[in-house]
Amino acid sequence: MKDLERYVDRIVASQTTQEAFDNFCEAMRHHGYDRIAYSLVNDHPSLGLSSQHGLATSYPEDWMKHYAAHNFSLIDPVTQQVLTRRTPFFWSDVTARLDRLSPSCRMMDEAADAGLGDGIGISLRGEGAELVGIGIARSSLPAAEQNKPKDYSFLGGAYLLSTCLHETYRDLHIKSARAALSKREHDVLSWGAEGKTDEEISMILNIAFGTVRFHWQNIFKKLAANGRTYAITKALRQQIITPASVSTPNKSASLRPRARARSIVA
Repeated sequence: MKDLERYVDRIVASQTTQEAFDNFCEAMRHHGYDRIAYSLVNDHPSLGLSSQHGLATSYPEDWMKHYAAHNFSLIDPVTQQVLTRRTPFFWSDVTARLDRLSPSCRMMDEAADAGLGDGIGISLRGEGAELVGIGIARSSLPAAEQNKPKDYSFLGGAYLLSTCLHETYRDLHIKSARAALSKREHDVLSWGAEGKTDEEISMILNIAFGTVRFHWQNIFKKLAANGRTYAITKALRQQIITPASVSTPNKSASLRPRARARSIVA
């Protein structure tokens, strides 16, 4: 792939998730691929995000709606390949094995009609069982390439850039999540991670009990969590809070923990 190092630098230097995705799209567009879909194949607890086809995408909007409405993820041969294969692949290697009358083949024909006739599939394993799929597509295979051997050098470059996109997107998303919490919300969350009750937290922070509950509600909204345990688990996995030894400002020995979670403010 030409200018690979330059594309890597631009993606890694991105300041927002959208900028990272746009830089990746530009790199692929220069090689004839103008449709990209960055998807979370399953839930990503480390990011606080559920599975989502096209978390960031330049696929046609009509196709995305059609895909979701017909639950095509259940028969999508590219998605099934992403689930079982750890190496990048050309879509044509998958479609060549399909029965022409199968639902999967008909779905791929519809995708081609929508402008997604040829592409590459990338499978990226993340934390635990987290799985990311990246579709790099174009309307069709150019006539000049039809009788040529597949360009595995480009496939390798696309895989490297996909890895850069995912790691950069992940880091920027976590950074954004950290910045979303106020200092006081960090404090409440940190003491909650130490197992303190709301009454104890109100005494430690010298704020009203109702104010503690107010901060918890804001924390739940910002972390997309439906309770204390889930919010704390997500915050620890995202490293919004980490274990650290500090002393409580409260003079009561009963409220002085040996260690508490140190809040991180981005």
